[in-house]
Amino acid sequence: MRARTSLAAAVLLMAPLAACGGESDTAGGAPVVNWYIGNEGWLPDVIQACNDSANGAFALRSESLPTNPDGQREQLVRRLAAEDDSIDLIGMDVVWTGEFAQAGWISPFEQGELENVGSEEQVFKGPFESAQYDGKQYGAPLNSNTRLLWYRKSKLGDRPVPQTWDELFTTAEQLKSPIQETGARAESMVVLFNALVNSAGTTIVEPGADGDAKVVLEEGPTLQALDIMKRLGRAPVAPAGQSNLGEDDNRLAFQSGDSTSVFMINWPFVYPSVVEADPELAKDYGFAPFPRVDKGTPAAAPLGGYNLGIGRYTKDREAALAAINCLTAPEQQRTIATKGGQPPVLRELAQDPEIGESLPFLALMTEQLDTAVPRPVTPTYNDVSLAVRTVLHPLSSISDTQKEYDELKDLLEKALKSQAVL
Repeated sequence: MRARTSLAAAVLLMAPLAACGGESDTAGGAPVVNWYIGNEGWLPDVIQACNDSANGAFALRSESLPTNPDGQREQLVRRLAAEDDSIDLIGMDVVWTGEFAQAGWISPFEQGELENVGSEEQVFKGPFESAQYDGKQYGAPLNSNTRLLWYRKSKLGDRPVPQTWDELFTTAEQLKSPIQETGARAESMVVLFNALVNSAGTTIVEPGADGDAKVVLEEGPTLQALDIMKRLGRAPVAPAGQSNLGEDDNRLAFQSGDSTSVFMINWPFVYPSVVEADPELAKDYGFAPFPRVDKGTPAAAPLGGYNLGIGRYTKDREAALAAINCLTAPEQQRTIATKGGQPPVLRELAQDPEIGESLPFLALMTEQLDTAVPRPVTPTYNDVSLAVRTVLHPLSSISDTQKEYDELKDLLEKALKSQAVL
């Protein structure tokens, strides 16, 4: 292994800085709020709704980021490190909170500033925890989701729906069906590993302020998690080309009319996609909780979604905050859920009939949001993520779980200090 500096520093050294500054500070007299976020299908609707109700407090405008989360982060890091004051509002992947907060790129929220998402009484536990760093709230949860176990009802027949990974492997092998699960060297691999180790009873990192975080990864539970990943990569149920498969590849393979797959682990976006593509096929989609490691212990399902952060160098924090309070209101949460298949973070919408009609899995998803565990909230998260990908990709290469455990723990300890990332 070669030692190197953290990826954040490397990006700043290697890539030219993008131009700073927005095109205009006002629009029709209202201060422009530039919102940097990935290209989501529900964006035009929520932006229009908030602008219509703003009464001159702000004029919200989206600035598209790359579709890939790594590409989104890279562009934001370059701009924020250059103190770009055109970044008013950021649609942050839930794992960026600690890094952006520690770097001073986003400003914390004061008590009472967030009208809709400022407490755990308002927001489900998993999303709320993902927005915290060093005792302060730096993110405003916008939406959230967890991975589910999806299955084809007609192909599963009268067999029981698997509850554990062991049951899933056994049933899939009996049906000679690949399990559609991601295997690319990407963030999705870290999502899976984090969920498995937490479901087994340990965690990757114990949070701490100012570099005091430490690697936990108790040996027994981590070996259980690694054994599941080994089986996913080496068992007959591994899909062809798994080492390059992402979430959308899994969706397409599972959705295909001639698919042999009975099972898929994926986010809820797969359901609106199949409803749009083939409403009849959508009726064959079943859903179940993320598989458990131990039958008697609920799984810590993977947690995704967006947190909203206010750029530290914005010229109008008040306008950005007003936009956040509109975007996190129940009306916009409902739009994001019904149009994008991304469940709301607000507890008051847990049994909303309009959302439930569009997302039949809403009750299960909201139940998992209270047991889901965020990926480590640490300033060095990107290096932690790269360490996991380096050791565990491809899944088919995992052979000696004790060896992989020792190597991974050593690399993660260096990664927390930004000392060594491959």
